[in-house]
Amino acid sequence: MIQSTVYTRFIGIDVASKKIDIYDSHSKQYSAIENSVDSLRAYSQSLSKSKHKIFVVMEATGGYEHLLVEMLQDVGIDCAVVNPLQIRQFARGCGLIEKTDRIDAAIISRFAEVVKPRVQEKPTQSEKKLRALVRRRNQILSQVSGEHNRYQQTTDKETQALIEESISFYKSQIKAVDARILEIVSECETLTEKSRLYSSCPGVGVVTVATLLSELPELGKLNREQVSKLVGVAPIACDSGQKQGKRSTFAGRSPVRKVLYMAALTATMHNQPLKNFYQRLLAKGKPKKVALVAVMRKLLITLNVIAKTKKEWALPTTN
Repeated sequence: MIQSTVYTRFIGIDVASKKIDIYDSHSKQYSAIENSVDSLRAYSQSLSKSKHKIFVVMEATGGYEHLLVEMLQDVGIDCAVVNPLQIRQFARGCGLIEKTDRIDAAIISRFAEVVKPRVQEKPTQSEKKLRALVRRRNQILSQVSGEHNRYQQTTDKETQALIEESISFYKSQIKAVDARILEIVSECETLTEKSRLYSSCPGVGVVTVATLLSELPELGKLNREQVSKLVGVAPIACDSGQKQGKRSTFAGRSPVRKVLYMAALTATMHNQPLKNFYQRLLAKGKPKKVALVAVMRKLLITLNVIAKTKKEWALPTTN
């Protein structure tokens, strides 16, 4: 989506775990800094002093970009996080097949200038806190899964006992995080109202609601096609001439897709319209995975309508 804001300085950033590579369209120079709180804060503050209207764009890199986005938003710099596949396709379109951190930063800067991707919305303090807790919850779940795997890989009783102790600790922390998430939502009138609306839809539970509130603030502000593409559940056409390629989904916001998957599974059992939709797809011979992705998309679109109209879910009326 093209932004209405007129930018005069485009900065492309290639993010890694230890450092970030930067290309600035104004100075036409490359630089690199440490991916740390102090370095990113200092860099963001230096940008805030510029007389130019700046737009910073970076690739999604599994979470390594979160800190930079937060620092930029804190000082009022517009920024966007885009899928790496979009950047690579753009680079090939520009005739560049080489790939280095410096080249990537320059290509991202050019992408920002030409495409002008959607600006990342700045969260409220409640949304910011909620997002941190939701992400921490996902990290803990990952640790629990890893510990279960390690438990299966040993027969030593003492080691198993240590792993069980670790799992018990993580589970208690999940309970504490869940309780805190509920507190944050209840303390904010806007989040409370959104939570009430989203949870009215059968199949949408507490974890899904918290993830939508923290990771998808655009819900209700986009049309059905835009929100489906943003999350990564829209079927992308791949047709050429008389050839009709297989539609597939890709990119998008992984945390949202993960909770939508679980919500869709529940919805195929407890949400009658979606259950009927799912059964019709299976009856037509659609693979279960394809049918489930279609349910995810339909569920997301339903939630988008709920957020837009501010009306609770209701069974469709039949004449």
